[in-house]
Amino acid sequence: MKNSGTPLVLSIALLALTVGLARAAERVHAGQWEVTIGDGAPGTGMTSCVTAAHAGVVNGDDKTFQESLVKAAEQAGCTVKDIKVSGNQVTINSVCAGEQNMNTTTYHGDWYEQLNSNGVMVRAKRIGACP
Repeated sequence: MKNSGTPLVLSIALLALTVGLARAAERVHAGQWEVTIGDGAPGTGMTSCVTAAHAGVVNGDDKTFQESLVKAAEQAGCTVKDIKVSGNQVTINSVCAGEQNMNTTTYHGDWYEQLNSNGVMVRAKRIGACP
């Protein structure tokens, strides 16, 4: 994994974790999440609190979820070209810092995996309640 791509991957991971309301299937549960980027080597992980409101957006209707993804991407300096939501799987085609990126995230309630077109894997799991 190139270090120059790490901020982009981290932005996409945060985007997937912290944005917003999708369908009846629960994509994520509220709580403290541990996110690992790449091979899990030291320094590649972080934790984040997903509030009930954030989980509600991710688990809500597709249109609201997509709008939240676009807004979060814009705040991260990215442009979303296309979003496809199909149940617990979300595919985002975006451009960040002039670099094309496609990522597919598959949610499982208490964990998710994301594969980016640059070959970086992001894994996250719920580790308990937020502090």
